[in-house]
Amino acid sequence: METQPLQAKVRIDAGSIKSKKSRRAGLIPAILYGHKQDNLMLFLDRKEFWKVINARTKMVNLKMDGAEETAIIKEVQFDTFGKEILHADFIRTDLTEKISTKLSVVLYGTSQGVREGGVLDHALKEIEVECLPAEVPDNIRIDISELAIGDTIHIADLALPDSVKALGSPDAIVVSVHLAAEEKELSEEELAAGPEIITARKPDKDEESKNKG
Repeated sequence: METQPLQAKVRIDAGSIKSKKSRRAGLIPAILYGHKQDNLMLFLDRKEFWKVINARTKMVNLKMDGAEETAIIKEVQFDTFGKEILHADFIRTDLTEKISTKLSVVLYGTSQGVREGGVLDHALKEIEVECLPAEVPDNIRIDISELAIGDTIHIADLALPDSVKALGSPDAIVVSVHLAAEEKELSEEELAAGPEIITARKPDKDEESKNKG
């Protein structure tokens, strides 16, 4: 996997108020941790980090105030609309030690079952894997062209490189195609009856006389 350089600035002050001000200034709060070393609070340039995200890079070479560390992007937090990066987590790596990370599952091709009227169910969008840092794939690509109605692809069915191990349950469903749910047809009697209308109860004479009194 290609390693991308990324400039970072060590930050001292933490807290939500400080983070909000920094975001308005074009900076993204982040944290670097792992390998039994102290956690480092960081700031990233928004534009530079978006370049890394768009390049779908997992491994970065963080350059911080004269120091450098190789790290894996562990998690990126977005706002509700998925447009603004709120925070990023990096984990230190040793190129000789295996790491675990989540990979996006990318489907390609048009399923045979979908062409026949079936419904595609993409159950797992991400899968956690374990491998050496330099061997982390960009993603997991699955060709669904031959996936017919009733077919299912489990984690155990994935064609991963020998150096990459999926950590999820082998029986976990990644993607499947099933028949579309049939809509219930109403009978002629149900259609003619229409919706039930509930009307207010008309008060009897005794109630009317009490109200007048």
